[in-house]
Amino acid sequence: MAVKRRASVRSWRGLLLSVGLHALLVVAACWIVFSQPVVPPKQEFTSHAVAGGKSGGPAASHPIQRKPKVPTPQKRLTSKSASATLALPPMKTMTPEMGLAGLSGGEGKGGFGRGFGSFGGNGLGAGLGNRAGFVGRPVMGAFIRAKRVAVYLDCSGSMRSYLPRVEAEIRKQFPDADVFRFDGARVVGLGDKVVYGRSFHGEAPRLREGPTQTALETLTPNGRSVQAKVRTACEKGSLGAWMDRLLAESYDALVVFSDFQDGVRLYESKKGDPKMVYSDSSYHKVGGVQKGHTRWQREWLEAFAKAPHGAGPRLYLFTVQQQPQAFLEACVAASGGASTSVSWLKKSGRKASP
Repeated sequence: MAVKRRASVRSWRGLLLSVGLHALLVVAACWIVFSQPVVPPKQEFTSHAVAGGKSGGPAASHPIQRKPKVPTPQKRLTSKSASATLALPPMKTMTPEMGLAGLSGGEGKGGFGRGFGSFGGNGLGAGLGNRAGFVGRPVMGAFIRAKRVAVYLDCSGSMRSYLPRVEAEIRKQFPDADVFRFDGARVVGLGDKVVYGRSFHGEAPRLREGPTQTALETLTPNGRSVQAKVRTACEKGSLGAWMDRLLAESYDALVVFSDFQDGVRLYESKKGDPKMVYSDSSYHKVGGVQKGHTRWQREWLEAFAKAPHGAGPRLYLFTVQQQPQAFLEACVAASGGASTSVSWLKKSGRKASP
């Protein structure tokens, strides 16, 4: 009986020890799990003020929760090739506040200048000329940018043999050009006026005169109207009168064909007959190099300088012999036109330029 009692006591002690050990393990496991702090999800919020109530107290602040941003998946552009996969960034969403600038991405972006960057502008227009439709057309080695063209042909004796071919070359590109024919290519000034120009009055120096050889049937209705206004003045004042008067007409280009031997001549009138003070004519040179410009010369330069902005005509000079005078070259440069030698016209057998 004593032996049975000792075995029973030992079994109860083992059971209690086992239960205690397991309880300690459970407590340790629970402590490990619940001892780490729980961090709530981060929320973005802003607050806005609400005016106080009836008591006029301070404004209350109420949080406004925002929805978490959901990343937009990138679109992929794939080709048939298994190795080619290009990821594109998400497209910008158009909103009313963005307007046209939102799509254009600013001026000048995209490699096309301001024309495409800002939906308008002058990028493309400048490439074709300063006004719509001004495309350069080749005429005897020069590119004339214009739609309405007026041509001055020097029909003096030394030039007449070239005129039919020159007119044909011009009409290939500008069939509606108004072609005027007057004697010589003199540019004459008296004081601050162009002799027989728009504002000329008084006694003119003695000059050679010649009747016009303009063919009225070849002129446009506008050209016939211009010819009626300038005929008498240009028969007396030659190229100078023609240029001064046509600067006030609606032409985009003034084209002059001559040997440019008559030159620019300046007179002063003090007492008695006008006196020549300067001339760069091939026939009679006076005064060496001109110092400064007279009033009418400055007015011409200012008028031609408006051509690049679409407010005046460009000047194109074609010479069969010598280089045009320095003042005429300055007018060409101001207008953005061209001065071209066509001395090859003297050589027989040379084909006309396309």
